[in-house]
Amino acid sequence: MTAPSTILVIGKFYTEGFALHIAETLAAMGHGVRRFEPGMSRLPGRVGQRVDQVRSVLHGASDNVPLVRARRMRALWKELERGPVNIVIVCHDFLWPEDVSELKRRSGAAVTLWFPDAIVNFRKAFFLNAPYDALFFKDPYAVSMLRGVLGNRVFYLPEAFNPDRHRLPDGDGIGNEFRCDIATAGNLHSWRVALFRQLDAYDVRIWGAAPPLWLPLGPVKAMARGRAVFNADKARAFLGAKIVVNNLHYGEIWGANVRIFEAAGIGAFQLVDWRPSLSSLFVDGSELVTFRGVEDLKRLIDHYLPREAERLEIAEAGKRRAHAEHTYRHRLALLLATLDGSQCGFPLPAAGWSAAP
Repeated sequence: MTAPSTILVIGKFYTEGFALHIAETLAAMGHGVRRFEPGMSRLPGRVGQRVDQVRSVLHGASDNVPLVRARRMRALWKELERGPVNIVIVCHDFLWPEDVSELKRRSGAAVTLWFPDAIVNFRKAFFLNAPYDALFFKDPYAVSMLRGVLGNRVFYLPEAFNPDRHRLPDGDGIGNEFRCDIATAGNLHSWRVALFRQLDAYDVRIWGAAPPLWLPLGPVKAMARGRAVFNADKARAFLGAKIVVNNLHYGEIWGANVRIFEAAGIGAFQLVDWRPSLSSLFVDGSELVTFRGVEDLKRLIDHYLPREAERLEIAEAGKRRAHAEHTYRHRLALLLATLDGSQCGFPLPAAGWSAAP
């Protein structure tokens, strides 16, 4: 839809939240944007993270009580009473099937889901039986599987980066806090720790929230900075490192995580876990470099650490590609064009692409 629309965004609007990037970008594109946040807002800090874990369990359990669920949904129906909307973008699998049906009935709007997580986070997969007008997923594997059941309502739409947020402000420096050989940003889950504990011979900094109490960190404990980085600080963390190591979760089956686009858009040099879809997003070896396993990663680290000119050339090419093709503005323009029938989502990789060479 090329004409400005009134769009309701349903999601979480915390700092660097997926829904926040979408809402801000849609507004910058000239659309009228309304926001609705389901469930609970996140609490700040390490203590808040622990409290949120408990609140999430309690909220999920109480959601199954019909009277409680109905009371929570009344806030959404009240939001619709504020005025008409043309499009609703749901930024995760928040809504039950009956909620989507009622949302369409009350609003008369086109209702779409853009799911930003890996397939391992489908959980109850409410969307499978919900009457969405279109569903967008970042993993081509998920798209290929879901189309076999849901048909042509399912589309491929990779994640993106926000150039207004993911940048170093003019005149700002990086700072010694962020200077290191290797960095990454993200949660310290079991898969990430299993890889990074084998990089203890390097100067590594991992930016992210506190790990779960049950997870033994070993040498990774010295790498962990104990806080997450956002926006300009994420740019400092990535640009302050010679190499950003981006190990994708095993749940990213054929797809790419958001950090790939953020690191590229910021202008960082990155080594990324190989996935089949990357060849349709960036040129391997020219705009980023992929690795397959820890030994390959170590070989590439040892190659690129002393070669600053090579790193900078690849990082700059990746930045050009990200700004030209992989911003939220690009993705949302395609999502809206797909809703009006003039496009069909992001092109899936060519046939035969799923087999690793």
